[in-house]
Amino acid sequence: MSAPLSPIFSLFLAPAGKLYLKVKDVLAHDEAHGANPPPIVGKRRPGPKHPAYSIPASEWPTVVQLVEEQKESLRTVAAAYGVSHETIRRIIFHVQKQRGRLEV
Repeated sequence: MSAPLSPIFSLFLAPAGKLYLKVKDVLAHDEAHGANPPPIVGKRRPGPKHPAYSIPASEWPTVVQLVEEQKESLRTVAAAYGVSHETIRRIIFHVQKQRGRLEV
């Protein structure tokens, strides 16, 4: 039989291991109080609460003008249209890609 590879393996050995006793105590404490795991509560990421998932293609020239010519930030334009800044970035990328193909 080979030796365990973990240097902390001996801490888990029952019933004398320190970690074994701590785990046993925590489990017994949780069962005694009928505790449920705490709810996962995290902060919501920034952005619109109910984002639209697209901007009509008829609005794309206006979006491009705001970003490229008037130097508005992606986030500012995104907030005005109620979408994420990634949506604006994808529109700009798509329009630039089309322009590149038309010029060739």
